[in-house]
Amino acid sequence: MSINNYARLLRGEILTQWTLLDSEAVDKSQGDPSRIVDLLSARYGFSQQRASRELDRVQQELSEKLKRAA
Repeated sequence: MSINNYARLLRGEILTQWTLLDSEAVDKSQGDPSRIVDLLSARYGFSQQRASRELDRVQQELSEKLKRAA
């Protein structure tokens, strides 16, 4: 799978998981995990550490879905 396809799928997972994030904000992050963590902190009031753990969890779940689908 290409990086662009993975990024597109991850974007969809992020928007599904965290409905307070809008597509414009996620797109502006350009897939940068630290910027997504900042968004989660700002919109949900998560600490940086919790936001990072939550993003890691979503990335891991996506990886597992892709492995099962392969």
